[in-house]
Amino acid sequence: MRMLTMMSGLLLAACDEKGGDSGPESGSEDAQIAAELWTAMSGYSSWSQLDDWSGMVASTDGTHGAYVQIWANDLAYEALVAGTAIPDGGIVVKEGYNDEAGTDLTGVTAMQKITGYDADSGDWFWAKYDTAGAASVTGASAGCYGCHSAYDDYTAFDNL
Repeated sequence: MRMLTMMSGLLLAACDEKGGDSGPESGSEDAQIAAELWTAMSGYSSWSQLDDWSGMVASTDGTHGAYVQIWANDLAYEALVAGTAIPDGGIVVKEGYNDEAGTDLTGVTAMQKITGYDADSGDWFWAKYDTAGAASVTGASAGCYGCHSAYDDYTAFDNL
């Protein structure tokens, strides 16, 4: 058990060169932002989905699960449709699943544009939550922006 715990910790720490992906430290700025983001995401499954990515979609790389669903708040959706950068306050939420039926949720991942948060990674704040809203990955996650940086405004819709 101790070895499993150590291995899990090493894997989580490896996701972020800043060391922030092992979960937000209680009371930290990232923990506060993650909690506020979770609240802002309330009801996200009623948000808009891009036509090409509506409903359950097979993931091309399996990072978030074999299947995903993606929603965007109004700010993000309008920018994505217009092909422009997502403005401050834009939020994109992705649910990952191990099955096409959507019964085996792997987690809920969100990215929120926060002007001035981290200019080196497009001012995106990332968080991965369990179904109860506990964040395990937060902040300027190298594991997130490392993949997303190859895409316009870090939105990787062609590489789910």
